[in-house]
Amino acid sequence: MSLNKMLYRFTFFFLMSVMTVSCVTETIESPGMKFTETAVVSVQDPNIFVAKASTIAWLPEAVRFYKDKRLQDAPVRKLIEKEIIENLIAKEMVYVDSVNGARYAIAYTAALESSLDDAAIIRNFGLLPGNTQVPQGDANIEKGSLIIYVFDNKTADIIWRSAAQVSVKFDTPVEEREKRIGRVLSEMFQSFTVGK
Repeated sequence: MSLNKMLYRFTFFFLMSVMTVSCVTETIESPGMKFTETAVVSVQDPNIFVAKASTIAWLPEAVRFYKDKRLQDAPVRKLIEKEIIENLIAKEMVYVDSVNGARYAIAYTAALESSLDDAAIIRNFGLLPGNTQVPQGDANIEKGSLIIYVFDNKTADIIWRSAAQVSVKFDTPVEEREKRIGRVLSEMFQSFTVGK
């Protein structure tokens, strides 16, 4: 076999390997989103197949919720966790109470910019929606970030992650906040592919 043919085959197989191990990045821009100050980005490993009826549980040591006094009367953490579970069930996954024995684990990080800025998000999670529409100089509004990630319990690899950034208005009524969190989580989970 000639050197050129060997080089051609090596190059071909190298490029094919790179293509098969790369991740798919999908930016979600839904026309149904009624507020323009939301940005969502998601990444899923294209080589992992998540079957319907797979079990999933919280990975408690990987859940990070940065509390803020300005949101102390708002049940934000409970709302986020409730919506995450509802979205998993809608994807026909089976939520279980213990991560031991579950096929997948899920966790999240939620914080305001004053606790977790964009540089820390990109450094720690490797993806950033880049919401730049948050008004500056208004003490009633701050950028908030939510990053959700799903782990394969057998390999401990992150198979899917999604990040959203929104303008958090501290005086938002509870009912409006619930609807907004529901819409944001729904947008995030659109990219989480679960098969048959």
